[in-house]
Amino acid sequence: MHTKITIAQSPSQCEDARVRQSVVVHAHAFTPLLESIVVLTLAFVAFLPRLLLALQLDMVTDEVVYIISGKIYLPLLAHAKIGASQWNYNYEHPPLVKLLIGTTIFSNTALGHPLSELVAGRLPSIFMGTLLIVAVYLLGRAPFGRSVALTTALCLAMSPWLVYFSALAYLDMTMTALVTIACLLTWHALHRPWLFIVIALFLALGTASKYTATLAIPGIMLFTAYYFFIIRLYMPVTQRPHIPWLWWLASILLAPIAFFIADPAIWPRPIDLLTRSLIFEWNHSVTGHLTFLAGHYNLHAPHWTILYIVFAKMSAFVTVPATFFAVYGLIQLVRFHRKKVSATEITATAFLFFWLLSLVSMFSLLNIVVGTHYHLPIAVPVALAATTGLASILRTLYRELTTPRAVMVVATPALLSTLPRSPAPLYPFITIALLFFVLVMPHLIGLTTTYGAEGYTSEFFQGEDSTLQVAYPGYREAVQWIATQTHGTQKIGLAMLPGTLEDRNSNSSWYSYNRDLPNRLKLNEVHNGDTYTQYDYLVWPMHLVQRGFALPDRWSENVIYRVTGGNTTYCYVLAHLETP
Repeated sequence: MHTKITIAQSPSQCEDARVRQSVVVHAHAFTPLLESIVVLTLAFVAFLPRLLLALQLDMVTDEVVYIISGKIYLPLLAHAKIGASQWNYNYEHPPLVKLLIGTTIFSNTALGHPLSELVAGRLPSIFMGTLLIVAVYLLGRAPFGRSVALTTALCLAMSPWLVYFSALAYLDMTMTALVTIACLLTWHALHRPWLFIVIALFLALGTASKYTATLAIPGIMLFTAYYFFIIRLYMPVTQRPHIPWLWWLASILLAPIAFFIADPAIWPRPIDLLTRSLIFEWNHSVTGHLTFLAGHYNLHAPHWTILYIVFAKMSAFVTVPATFFAVYGLIQLVRFHRKKVSATEITATAFLFFWLLSLVSMFSLLNIVVGTHYHLPIAVPVALAATTGLASILRTLYRELTTPRAVMVVATPALLSTLPRSPAPLYPFITIALLFFVLVMPHLIGLTTTYGAEGYTSEFFQGEDSTLQVAYPGYREAVQWIATQTHGTQKIGLAMLPGTLEDRNSNSSWYSYNRDLPNRLKLNEVHNGDTYTQYDYLVWPMHLVQRGFALPDRWSENVIYRVTGGNTTYCYVLAHLETP
């Protein structure tokens, strides 16, 4: 039996001291050079799959709208044409991300088109998706520890859900990155109140990217109030931080100013134009938007949609431990108020608990969810909660397995000097290895085995055909397959909602981004209800089927190919009955 000699200390106090010593040793092992290597490696691991997917994916619905917006807005801003009618294009969303898209497109042109225009328009999402991963690690180390922060960053870097939307010219990844950084900075602002100014700036930029960023504000305010008006009172008087009233006031004043600067579309008449935009959003919400969810298409999404999407788009090895953390966090908060947990111990748990529950609550209010990208901001706290929950379980098991039974004896300094020094425990390395295997590997396997990444669903589901609306149309892959199977001229109808691919003569359209397809293939946009007798083949995307536009009666008998990702069908290739 191992004997542990303690002097006026309980076994738990000795164990806490040993764990703290381990953390200190582990922290000192990370020199600035090693830390830089870790950050650069993490950025590369995040950047590579996003870039590769951006180079691979066909144009997705709505991308062309944001690309055209960027090409319109940037020249207007550059020539100070504030108040021009062209700002009304795609007025339902603020212009910041579209200005970034325009900047990367025009920069690509100035450099001689090293990238296609579509890929150039996707660069802001690629870079912001990469920044998100790095920020989770750098800003998450202090509240959650390096092991948790690193594992969470890798889990999100490999997440097919985040990778897919980081590879599209959408607004959501930029908004998600800015909101996540603001949330993570909230913990650091507790002892550096000037950071509340920075938080206000990031929230303003996030809102200027997409209005749903404002749904993160209540959680930040709630945790800040809980810390300064409740947790603070449980601290010794000498350790209580001052309430940063002036910094809060400055942040409240700065946020609308920063939003105004980042939204040139409203500069001529700020209140009137912003109100008009918000009224549009409200009316859109009231009217609804046809979408597919849980096997049915609806105009409005129920409140449980966010939980359904999270459990569908993230591995069960992530969502189940995150659920455990939600229960664990609540129990810890109750124990804190019963004075069984110290203020120091509860702060990080309360921070993540409020972040997770507030985003779930606020984003559940969205009654139209056209795609899963609406709920992307919830991915980070879910992954952090999963990692924290698993790490707490591993920590408890490690303590039980390695803590020797304490025997209280009278020990002299001479006796203590003869005791051997225990080696630094392997707990941090064991923890990272186990967390990586449980949380990162499922996403990595899904990312590398699901074509296009968008078709990834968790272990609870078998593809999105009967689960969620399929965003990826797969037109390009379908036409390429037809090209490999046929010779000579072929007439192909691409089924879509009116205006999906825009004007075929536009410089920013599906046709312009797919000029490398064989000229012998004659492509045309067709709509549900048209006559298709003049076509040899039809390409029919799954999202039309999900919205109630079934495959044409006679054509449905001759489905010859499906473009798939995992167990999800992106689109069907249908041959004319008379085609050999």
